[in-house]
Amino acid sequence: MNIKLDQNTPDYLASLFISLMKEGITANQIMVGIVQLATDTQDLDGMTASVDCLRCLLGTLPIDTSAEGVSNFVASLATKGVTTLMLLDALGFACHQCALADFAAIIHLTYQELEADKLISKVLGE
Repeated sequence: MNIKLDQNTPDYLASLFISLMKEGITANQIMVGIVQLATDTQDLDGMTASVDCLRCLLGTLPIDTSAEGVSNFVASLATKGVTTLMLLDALGFACHQCALADFAAIIHLTYQELEADKLISKVLGE
């Protein structure tokens, strides 16, 4: 699988996640911040599949709250205009670069599903 960043995802997010993983932070720990951001910003509200997608993702990537500072930092990126989709895209790419193929695949599939749901919701809303 060849994973590339979406044009809307800043490169620095993937670089940040790759650096964190090289220092021992896991994708599971980063996911806590992503879910926190999605909940706090209600970024995915109105998207039919969003809850099911995140629930499925969390079923395969069990929550690890042992890196609270990292989680809080990731969640705080919302103030910089970062969205849940950008973070999922960057995390999937970072997992791919760090040879975590299984994590990369499930995160990337979740990202694609949410991106498609976003487009469908936008079309139905117009």
